[in-house]
Amino acid sequence: MKKHTIFLLSIMAIMMSIATLCTTSCKKSKNNSSTADSGLFYFHLHTQIIDSTIGGNTDASDSNETGPGASPWYLDGLGRRIELFVPQFFISNVILVNATGSTLTLNNVAVLKGLDSEDYFLCKVPIGTYLSAKFTVGLSAADNALSPTTHFVTDSAPYPFESGMWLGSATAGYNGMLITGAYDTTSAHTGLHPIPFNLAISNSLTATTANQVVLPTRGTGAYTNYPVYVLTSGGTQYIHILCDYGKLLTAINLRTSNQTSVNPLIADSLANNLTTMFRYEE
Repeated sequence: MKKHTIFLLSIMAIMMSIATLCTTSCKKSKNNSSTADSGLFYFHLHTQIIDSTIGGNTDASDSNETGPGASPWYLDGLGRRIELFVPQFFISNVILVNATGSTLTLNNVAVLKGLDSEDYFLCKVPIGTYLSAKFTVGLSAADNALSPTTHFVTDSAPYPFESGMWLGSATAGYNGMLITGAYDTTSAHTGLHPIPFNLAISNSLTATTANQVVLPTRGTGAYTNYPVYVLTSGGTQYIHILCDYGKLLTAINLRTSNQTSVNPLIADSLANNLTTMFRYEE
């Protein structure tokens, strides 16, 4: 990826992070409790492809290519070399699971996850012990019907969507996820003849469980050694989540299925892979 492209993406990610903070904190919400019995929850969303970090301060030395002029190619779950240009998705319908067995739905919270930004404020929630979280990749039906100029507005400026997220009308709404990049088809992994891909997951959700990600329960079973989230008065908790595009793209034949606009069925395969894409970072 050219340096000026990386710079522009970094600036855009910073803008998205600021916009997200304003959007989630300025919307009317019933989530907030009094200061004496509440704390703050964040998502820390870390972008990667299998074992390689993407975004942030990543440079050629973090990729699977070495030597002068190395480009940011990364190995996916099938050993294919992939470069990401735009990995972007919405998160909504966030639900926290309490140790008491009850759940807390965070109303009016929407996050737009970009390439480089990682920390996303959710809201102020009651103190307690939380064991896991659920969320939807995409927007609520109400948010999906609003245009960027009448919704997601920060300081009178439209939300900084990547081209392709907003589909141009309130009827069409938004894509829940957009991924663009290139796939290296050369046997020597030279990167000289990459195939571009442009994939999207629709935001047209017909069921509350569609595109839903359910994180495992911490402190028990296979996750016994994962500490639970104990939120104290005035405290802060971060749920660290890996967003692994290598896992997401593993089942996709990028030679023949590289454009959802040509083959919409690819979106179904991507949606089915969402449960493998997200996992705890710690």
